[in-house]
Amino acid sequence: MTWVGLGLAIAFVACGGSNKPAHVEISGKTPSEAAAIAAQAVCAHDARCGRVVITCSSGGSAGGNGSAAAATTTCTGTIEPTSLNDCYADASQDIAQLLTCAAPTAEQVDTLETCFDTLAAEPCVTQAEADERARAAEMGVSPPMMEVPPACDLIANPPATC
Repeated sequence: MTWVGLGLAIAFVACGGSNKPAHVEISGKTPSEAAAIAAQAVCAHDARCGRVVITCSSGGSAGGNGSAAAATTTCTGTIEPTSLNDCYADASQDIAQLLTCAAPTAEQVDTLETCFDTLAAEPCVTQAEADERARAAEMGVSPPMMEVPPACDLIANPPATC
C-alpha cells in the first residue's frame, strides 16, 4: 500500500463508534518512532470502523420479439472489518519513509500531527452512507470521496524525491 493509497483508503473508513483518540504527538521523535505512533492512531480508527467496499454486478439479457433488455448494474455497499496489524504494517512503513525522505520542518511536523489527529477522529461512515455510494456506482458515478484535510497536504502531495 502506498502512502497516498493509505490516505485514499482512510477516505472509505466506516463504522459506528465516535470515541475521540488522544493527540498524535510525533514532534521530536525519530521517523520510525513517529511512524509507529501515527500508524497506531490511524489504523486503530480503521480497525474500529472497517471499510466500505462497493461490489457491483451487471445483468440483463436478450428479450423476446427481437428486443434486448437493457443491461442493469446492481451495486451493494458493505462495511467490512479490517486488520489493525495489516494496516499498521503498511502504514508505519509508509509514514517512516515519508518522514525520512521529506525531512519535514518543525512546522510541517505540527501540521502532520493535525492531519493524523483529524484522520484518527473522523466519524465512521454509516451503512446509509455506504448504500448511497453504492447507488452512485450503479448510476456510473464515482462514489463521493471524503476530502483530504488540508493538514494532510504533505501526505497527498509528497515531495517528488519520495
